[in-house]
Parts: sequence; C-alpha cells; structure tokens
Amino acid sequence: MKNIILFFLLLISINIQAQLEDCSSCDTITYTTKDIAKNSLYDLQLLRNEIFARHQYIFKDERLLEFFQEYLWYQPDYNNPAEVNLNSVENANIALFKAAEGRIKKKRQRLFSELKELKRVLKENDTITINLFMDDALTDKENLEGAIKELNGIFSKIDLKDVNWYKDTAIYSVSTDNGFLISKTELLIDGNKVTLSRGDLEHSEIMKEPFKYGSDYYSESEYSSIWIFRFDGQQLRLVEHMIAG
Repeated sequence: MKNIILFFLLLISINIQAQLEDCSSCDTITYTTKDIAKNSLYDLQLLRNEIFARHQYIFKDERLLEFFQEYLWYQPDYNNPAEVNLNSVENANIALFKAAEGRIKKKRQRLFSELKELKRVLKENDTITINLFMDDALTDKENLEGAIKELNGIFSKIDLKDVNWYKDTAIYSVSTDNGFLISKTELLIDGNKVTLSRGDLEHSEIMKEPFKYGSDYYSESEYSSIWIFRFDGQQLRLVEHMIAG
C-alpha cells in the first residue's frame, strides 16, 4: 500500500512539473495543451523550429542556425538543401505551439494594459481603483498617502513603451546620480512576478572621500522600497511591499 501511494505521488509530481523538453518525437506524437502548459514563449518558439531543424532545414536566421548546429543530429547539406515535407502530426504540433505562443503574447499585452492602468490611476490619485491593485497587501497603512506617492514616483521614471524582453524576462531600469547618491528605479518582470523598486545604491561617483569632511553622505541614510505584484493572466495585484532604511 505504501509503495502504491508513493507511486501515485511520483506521478502527480511528474505531471505538475512536466513540460516538453525537445521535439525528438514531434513527428510521431500529437501533443496537447497539457503537455506544454509549463513551456515558456522562448521554449515554444524553439520547439516549433526544431521540427524543421530535424528535417535538416537551413535557417536564414544565423543565430537560430548556430543554435541547432550545437546538436549532433543537425547535419544539413549546405550545398544541396533538403526539401522539408511535414507530416500531419508535425503540422498539428506546429499549430499547437503557435496557438500557445499567441496566448502568451496576449497575456503579455494584458499585463502591460494593467501596468498602464496602475500608472494612470496613481498619477490621478484615484484611490478607489488604486486600492483594487493593492488588494490589502500594503504594509505601510498608516502612511498610505506617502506610500502611494512613492509608487507613483517609481512609475514616473518607467517608460512602459520601452520595456524589452530577453527570453522570458523583461526589464526597464534607470540609474540616477544627483551628486549626492546613486539611486536605481526599476521594473522587472519574471514570469507572473512583477517587481517595481527604487533604491539608493551608493554615494555619488564625484565623491572621492565620501566619509570625510566636505561630504554629508552617510550610508545609514540609504533607503529602498520594493513592490511585488502577481499577474494571474487578467489582473495585477500587490502581494508584498518591503522597505528598508
């Protein structure tokens, strides 16, 4: 009985963590949405291209070509390029991957719509809508007005139109040296986790002797604020607010 329970627990664990690692069987197995539930946009794009790579297709994208050249099974004839003919299973898998890619892209668009809305209501001090985003997770309730003003200040330095993705992470970061200290304001997106932060890093680079007479800088005065949000695919909600200094 104990072995049976352990076996089922193992199956559950495998199912939870399962994701499609490669497309070595994409010509014989028709996968489903469940099989790729954990795969990222980057993963899906590679899987889709791998189907063509396994037919020795020569990619026009040099970086994609270099990626598959790392695999021993990829040995295209550059003098006599292969004609790629996909079977029905491969075509079905490509359609599946493309559909999943489309859903992820729409999810990203929705996330940025939420970020733009949060930025707008903060600027307009729309407290009713702001409270919906905070979801009762704001720790500094006694200084709610100051906390909201601080988050608005963070957003004021973030250009949401200029946030770029690398694989499955996006960032916009600004560092400022005002002659006294260097501070950084940042938006970081990692999966469903969205972090907005503002922190003092160190003294200004013009200070050759920051802890001697002539300078009013003390590292003890450094301050940091971190706002962590979660995105469920539709709504952006604050889950944690941390301050230090």
